[in-house]
Amino acid sequence: MGKLSSKDAAKLTESGVLSKKALNEMENKGLVSKGRTSVKRFIKTSEGKFVIPCLYFRGAKNTTPSKKMESFLADYEKLVEKYTTIKTTTNK
Repeated sequence: MGKLSSKDAAKLTESGVLSKKALNEMENKGLVSKGRTSVKRFIKTSEGKFVIPCLYFRGAKNTTPSKKMESFLADYEKLVEKYTTIKTTTNK
């Protein structure tokens, strides 16, 4: 049995087919999928182009990150939040 998307569940509750109590029960049992949101953060170049910063560890495939790596990633995320913005308009 598949999961019901969160958008479809919202439509069913708006139309009155599904009650809020039943929706909460379904969410608790894991029958309704949670919507995924990812926030893209951008830095604007001197030419006005938006770029996305990224970080990865070369050669770290199929390995477990060390405490030092996790600390470094946490510090990196703080810097990304400090120096980047969220682009509200789409420029192509």
